[in-house]
Amino acid sequence: MDAVAEGAQSKNGVIIGVISQAIIKMNRQSNLPTELITVETLSDRKAQMKTLSDVFVVLPGSYGTLDEMLDIVTSGIVGEHNKPLILVNQEGFYDQFLNQIHKMRSELFIPVEERYKPLIAQNVNHCMELINLSTKNS
Repeated sequence: MDAVAEGAQSKNGVIIGVISQAIIKMNRQSNLPTELITVETLSDRKAQMKTLSDVFVVLPGSYGTLDEMLDIVTSGIVGEHNKPLILVNQEGFYDQFLNQIHKMRSELFIPVEERYKPLIAQNVNHCMELINLSTKNS
């Protein structure tokens, strides 16, 4: 996350950080945000990020990244939002995850015609193209 914030900072961008008390207690707070919103729980963090965001971008990450991404997808499926989610599959990082989605779809756990579907970007440049298209269509 700091690498993204540093990039935004280098372009004089506004960086809004949303951090839970648990992350603060782990001493993992970044000093880069221009605005920092502190919330009690990770669930509160996800809710706040859903409110603040126009587009969701998922970069390669770990458990927290998957949790946040799946929360966005699930809430999109049930109609809580219609904001685009872009999964950046840089160097095939999410290939196995995408294979699992394909398997779930082929076994009809996911409808063939999905109500809400992530956009897949093959790299950061492709992600930027999808963001630009998404913001033009909003």
